[in-house]
Amino acid sequence: MNSIPENSELKNLKSLYHKTIKIFGPPGTGKTHTLIERVLKRHLKKGVNPNEIAFISFTNKAVNTAVERALKAFPKYNTNDFERFKTLHKYCRRYFEEEVFDPKDCMIDYALQTKIVKSSDKRLADDNFTYKDWSLSIYSKARNMLTNPTEVYKRESYKRDSLDVFMRKIKTYENYKKSGGERSFIDFDDMIERAIDEVNFPPLKILILDEAQDCTPLQWSVIYKMADKIDRIYLAGDDDQGIYKWNGADPKYFTTFFPGRKVKLRKTKRFGEAVHHFSQIIRRGILDSEEKDYEHVDKKGYVKRYLNFKEIPFSTLEGTWYILGRINSTVNELRMVAKDAGLYYSDNDNNKCFDPSQWEAIKAWTKISNGKKIDKRQAEKMYKYIRELKSPDYRASKFWINEPDFKEYNFKDLKEWCGLDLPDEAQHKEWWWILRRNFTPRQIIYFIRLLRRYGRQQLDDAPKIIIDTIHSVKGGEANHVVLYGKGNFPSNFKSKTKQEKIDEKKVWYTGATRARDTIHLLTTDYKYNYPLGADYLVYVQEQTR
Repeated sequence: MNSIPENSELKNLKSLYHKTIKIFGPPGTGKTHTLIERVLKRHLKKGVNPNEIAFISFTNKAVNTAVERALKAFPKYNTNDFERFKTLHKYCRRYFEEEVFDPKDCMIDYALQTKIVKSSDKRLADDNFTYKDWSLSIYSKARNMLTNPTEVYKRESYKRDSLDVFMRKIKTYENYKKSGGERSFIDFDDMIERAIDEVNFPPLKILILDEAQDCTPLQWSVIYKMADKIDRIYLAGDDDQGIYKWNGADPKYFTTFFPGRKVKLRKTKRFGEAVHHFSQIIRRGILDSEEKDYEHVDKKGYVKRYLNFKEIPFSTLEGTWYILGRINSTVNELRMVAKDAGLYYSDNDNNKCFDPSQWEAIKAWTKISNGKKIDKRQAEKMYKYIRELKSPDYRASKFWINEPDFKEYNFKDLKEWCGLDLPDEAQHKEWWWILRRNFTPRQIIYFIRLLRRYGRQQLDDAPKIIIDTIHSVKGGEANHVVLYGKGNFPSNFKSKTKQEKIDEKKVWYTGATRARDTIHLLTTDYKYNYPLGADYLVYVQEQTR
């Protein structure tokens, strides 16, 4: 596999420097906006064909946003014209020949890795594996760092497996990938490695790379290979938000190793004085940071600490909310507490806090109880949760096959010829008396709380509260942000190395800078010497001077 060029290749480095512009943008300064509005659109106006432009980011959302804005500004193009606007993995994948790589048959995603190891080696079958096996995560990290796996293993302060088990899992996993013969299996890291070795990337006019601080050395190898045939390169990122070190990412490649002229965005459009001041206190602990002096918006805002979730003013502060945990286990805690408080929320992938089919059934019965009619689809949803039917056959979708889609039913219709076995007086009972099948008492209580707090209409709209990890909402923003300070990983902050402490600061800096107006620090456990507590105390001291 090709490696990143040596520093001795002065001619190549000089060429890269002159054709590369590196855009440093602190939170809210508009890095992506600059790439789209000032770079992409400018080159399209000059007549550069979209097929000669590659726009690479790490999320489909960012890529889709770039395409949508370009299409709106230049309606003469269509989506197919922007075929090189992709995530890095998809960009590499498109150049594989079908017989070499067919994702439908060969792709191994993260969810399958643990199952593969567990099922392929009986000696590992009794291990208490997590969703993403620790050893395979470290193996992936080593590949992305272009480093020997045992060296990465030795440097980890937290070790889930012994070295023997670690190596056995790697061997088992690699053997499985080869078991497909000529059509061997492939994972995300293989996609990048094969692209470096096998793909002859086409010449392009423009390469635009967003969130460049999140690239691993392996991924930078692809960028270096592409760069030889590209006229102009634009890189945008913020090394203070480089929070993927656990996966091998190294912001130094963006800040230092990849040559280019620097442009720094100097004013955030997101937050005011309080959020800016608090985030800068956290940033003081990021010792390897590129210098970035930037201004905040002319507004105050505030930062406040709480010991109890119920103290946070969700009802009194208007706007959107992020409730953020450090790891998935703390996010699960937050979701349970939010349900007890009767909050309406989703995760960052728009998965709501309740089962949509249950909500549809509730709405259908509410219409029936108010004397209105429901259509065939609504009746099917409702029947899934009704116990009082003359025959179980009425719950089967085949019952409705011969019924026209436009037909509607009231309470009388459902009783007379649709199998509903309820007395007339039951029509006006509340939904929780009728829709009992597959509803747990906890779910019923939660829906009652939601309806009393929000009403029917708001529950049909998108939630204003998102509960997820800091990593999941990176790049997003909300009016108000809750940072949950419990659940350090590894469990004791004092055990972390100097670099791990810096990396933790970057995570919390990223979380704090999602806020447009206010930050709410929720700390329920003083067991850990966690960054939030110390940073907040410094903040209070500076505010009271």
